Amino acid sequence: MKKINHGGVTTPLGYQSSAICADIKGNKSGKKDFGILVSDVPAVVSATFTKNKVKAAPVIYDIQLLSEKSEFFGIVINSGNANACTGKLGLENTKRICSEFENRLQIDNKSLLMASTGVIGVQLPVNKMLKYVNEIVNELDDTDDNLAEAILTTDTVIKKSAYLVETENGAFVVGGIAKGAGMIAPDMATMLAFITTDALVNKDIQDEVLRLAVEESFNSITVDGDMSTNDSVFLFSNGMSGISVNHGENLELFKEAVKAVCLDLAQMIVRDGEGATKFVIINIKNAKSYEDAKRCAFKIANSPLCKTMFFGSDPNWGRLMATIGSSLIDFDEDKVDIYFDNLKYVENGLLISEDLEDKAYEIMKKDCFSITIDLKIGTFSKTVYTCDFSYDYVKINADYRT
Repeated sequence: MKKINHGGVTTPLGYQSSAICADIKGNKSGKKDFGILVSDVPAVVSATFTKNKVKAAPVIYDIQLLSEKSEFFGIVINSGNANACTGKLGLENTKRICSEFENRLQIDNKSLLMASTGVIGVQLPVNKMLKYVNEIVNELDDTDDNLAEAILTTDTVIKKSAYLVETENGAFVVGGIAKGAGMIAPDMATMLAFITTDALVNKDIQDEVLRLAVEESFNSITVDGDMSTNDSVFLFSNGMSGISVNHGENLELFKEAVKAVCLDLAQMIVRDGEGATKFVIINIKNAKSYEDAKRCAFKIANSPLCKTMFFGSDPNWGRLMATIGSSLIDFDEDKVDIYFDNLKYVENGLLISEDLEDKAYEIMKKDCFSITIDLKIGTFSKTVYTCDFSYDYVKINADYRT
């Protein structure tokens, strides 16, 4: 498996995208905010969505379509407006926009999905958006930077990744783009991710591959612990490489490639977390169960006290111990070891030496470091990716709508 420099969602065979500025937010920023991703042939689609009980109109629309069929030509995407908490009109607007693109592309009704991100509780400016359908379709090509830019909200950089996978029968590619910087929490976050492949794979296998990849990537990150209304991850496979990945070694290679793209994009989201200055890896080892390991890891990763501790480069191990305890998992305080990167700082629940504090401080000053908690009570582990809370996080979210 080889990473493709500058590769993204249109790197696999048969995918095109386009995006323009439709001024959806109405602030005349000039930012691209409306686009489409299409496949030359119908593609099998798998998806995961937010577990928030308040779901945006495009999420509701997509869930319904995916329950009816498995193949689609692509997806319409906008930023600047989440089309969430918009009632029946929000659903009608979603259908209307997709229908206009379907007519322009001369494809069957219900052949396109939709994804939106942005401000909640505001109706989409549909009439304004529909004026750009022809332009968007006319500008379709096999590049994806415009679309990668158009999906951003508070993000500061585009996020894309792709891998080439060689098999005995030939090669296939997996690529993707994503957005997300705030309201990032497990069970999906304020993020959208679009992954494509030219491999040939059946729906059931693809569903499971995506589920496993998401669990170890997008559902293993957190910026602030808040769950959004629009979170979605889509995987499109159009089979245009002719390489089947339904069995044997090819299936294992496919799993590896999808996971690699998902993990790349997920980590990019955390590194670009709103106001973030540090990327922090939380490793929980030897927990009594996987659920305990996951609960403990996220308790630390989401704790405002721990996240401000990361920002201040303060090796406050007592704060970590208290947070482990507040996760209410089964463990023995007198068995816990704590590491900052490879520096063992706490052994059997006690500080090894105050002389280690300067070394721990230097580790935490880096823009990327890990904290490992060895519970020594079982055999289960979990890794979660998070970031610090800085002053800028408050500024960004206090002024989000203005």
